[in-house]
Amino acid sequence: MATPTETPTTAPEEPDPFYYDYNTVQTVGMTLATILFLLGILIIISKKVKCRKADSSPTCKSCKSELPSSAPGGGGV
Repeated sequence: MATPTETPTTAPEEPDPFYYDYNTVQTVGMTLATILFLLGILIIISKKVKCRKADSSPTCKSCKSELPSSAPGGGGV
């Protein structure tokens, strides 16, 4: 037990496991968000371009859906 006249021993300081370099975290996060955003836009545009090319045919091969005008018997319900 330490008395008021004795100095307490100090434990060696360990680095804080919850210290973050916020500048690096922000830079990596923004870079990743930009890449994912551009990839999403690229996927959306590429699907629209494929369907637009196939619009001249009666069925859209890339979408696997038939256009209403291509139904047998005039397309009536």
